[in-house]
Amino acid sequence: MRSFFFGLWYWPVFFILTVTAGFICLTASLFSKNISRFITSRVWAFIVLDPAFIKVETYGRENLPPGGGFIVFANHRSILDIPAVARATGRSISWVAKAALGRIPVFGWTLKRVHLLVDRGGGPEAAKQMVAEASRRLAGGEIMAIFPEGTRNKSAVPVLPFKKGAFILAKHTGAPLIPLAILNSGSLWPSGRYLPCSGRIKAAIGAPLTVDPKESLAALAKKAEKILESLYLSLEKAPAGPEPSSDRLSAPESGGTPDCPPDRSSAPQADDPEKTLAAGRKQ
Repeated sequence: MRSFFFGLWYWPVFFILTVTAGFICLTASLFSKNISRFITSRVWAFIVLDPAFIKVETYGRENLPPGGGFIVFANHRSILDIPAVARATGRSISWVAKAALGRIPVFGWTLKRVHLLVDRGGGPEAAKQMVAEASRRLAGGEIMAIFPEGTRNKSAVPVLPFKKGAFILAKHTGAPLIPLAILNSGSLWPSGRYLPCSGRIKAAIGAPLTVDPKESLAALAKKAEKILESLYLSLEKAPAGPEPSSDRLSAPESGGTPDCPPDRSSAPQADDPEKTLAAGRKQ
């Protein structure tokens, strides 16, 4: 019954605000892509998370470079990961996403105008165009974000094997790679569930990973995968709040939205995120 009444609240709010923001974003994109990126990242994060009383607890925000021109790579278990990245970084993001998303009315039209959609079946020519466009954007100071697993991880392992797209961009441009681990999003809104749960997502931002021009693409991808996995495992032992950076809204103590269990991984746990982040900064 609680889920039913929450659905009566959440979906109308989500739909109306998303469509409204989409049309505003499309109009704004004719004049300023920066405003459009702000709407599709920061504003849409508010639309998705806050009506569901979902809080994002963030560690390591000081690891973000002060300017732009870098690539954020994150693990992916839920649609909540998209607003969680925006909320955790506190920045406007340019997403690298699959071209099929561009066919979604309003939302997809905005993606095509503002973000970077990739045709995975387009062959070498499509890849070449993607690298050229991403290079131009990074040189202009944009912050690009990508899920290198290539799909949602529904398994017990912390991170799926990485695709090489993000690392092709990093090798070609020399842009720093910023790992961002997300915990509990897959439990708060798993694939196949029609409503999110209230609760807390944990996010940890690791130290920048500098690209060695002599390092092979496969070695770079594997190194990044291990770093993100370690960061993810560190979140599993992190105590709940108080946190260095967080949202303005807190999840209700009881009632409101359906209850969800926390994320669990079958892999062994690591140190807490503050120790992991500090160790990364010393390297």
